[in-house]
Amino acid sequence: MTNATPALLAVLLVLSLPAIPLVGAGPDDGSIDGSEAALLQDTASGTEPTAVDNTTNRLQLTGDVRSEYTEYGPNLGTALASADDHLRADHDQYTIVDSEFDGATAEERAAMIQTAYERLAERADELERREREAVSAHAAGDRSSTELLQTLVRNHNEAAMLSRDLETLEDRAASVPGYSLSASEVRADHKALDYHQTSLRTTLERLSERPTSTHRDIVVSTSETGYSVAVMDGSQYVVETSRFDNRDETAPDRFENGEAYDHTAELYPWASEYGPHFQDNSPDYYWAEMGHDHGRLEFYFDSGTGDVYREMQQLSASSLPAMDATSWPRDELNLTVTETPANGPAKITVTDPETGDPVRSTVTVDGVELGETGEDGTMWIAQPVGTYDLTVSTEAGSVNATITGDQ
Repeated sequence: MTNATPALLAVLLVLSLPAIPLVGAGPDDGSIDGSEAALLQDTASGTEPTAVDNTTNRLQLTGDVRSEYTEYGPNLGTALASADDHLRADHDQYTIVDSEFDGATAEERAAMIQTAYERLAERADELERREREAVSAHAAGDRSSTELLQTLVRNHNEAAMLSRDLETLEDRAASVPGYSLSASEVRADHKALDYHQTSLRTTLERLSERPTSTHRDIVVSTSETGYSVAVMDGSQYVVETSRFDNRDETAPDRFENGEAYDHTAELYPWASEYGPHFQDNSPDYYWAEMGHDHGRLEFYFDSGTGDVYREMQQLSASSLPAMDATSWPRDELNLTVTETPANGPAKITVTDPETGDPVRSTVTVDGVELGETGEDGTMWIAQPVGTYDLTVSTEAGSVNATITGDQ
């Protein structure tokens, strides 16, 4: 059994970082509204990923969306929750299997493994309930963005521990004569746990280990239908979106005649040309992964509705097709914003209006300072949902612009 003392001592040294709310546009004098309420945008309805030319389609939220920037770093609550999950996982396995397994008969060992397996399945189901409750509370304004991210990362860590426990149970089951766990069920269980271990959450966990970071371009968006979290990690745009309304576990499998693989091309026609990795977990859900010229796409779609209910994308921002660039020339600075489709990342470019040389400047969105442009005068940002106010500033002056994003 794992010694709990070092873990508990370690978490007491972790600091908590607050969320930074994205507030609405200020009055005409340029000041920023100090309200704590996040910006709400009314998005269009739809269950299919938004169609995009020359890149991957993109799953988006519907209804009233609460969207805001937040910082995310080492957090006491996350560390305590993860430590508690680890202790409970170790305790469950110790009391159910390890303590008496060696001296038990084959029948007793089989019963122990089956009990442990059922307990593990219950805890896996709890991850989904915990996530939905956190999203619902955030959309209602009852939970901060930092707390929602804590829940996602906590599920990420607990799912990894449960995956390891499941592998241990598989090994133990193989040693019991006349007993085995269902290979298809175990495979589906592993994929269900993989559902909570995503590239976005791995990125968040890595970012939280950088104590020197002060500003992070992380956008958290929720509605009654689900959530979306996007972040710029260097030049990589990482986004995870879940649509709870696209999931119906009670509906019959509409792909029972084997059409599910072809359906992936209907959902993501551009990316499917690169050939998907596909897994059939019917009659519950299907999973696919596609590597392509712009990055990587992974998604789950419901067997009953045929709709995507979770999508993860890692995209090279510079490889995405550019929409029309808009410029705001001023005497002191020249600002150009180049957006990408489906509310993807936007490229901020600041130059000297006379020489055209790049200018280092501070980038602020709706009063939230996101960082500085590089030596080339550019910076990529993850965009919030809907319209936002952008400011770039130097000692010589500043430029203000209003960006009307996708809604």
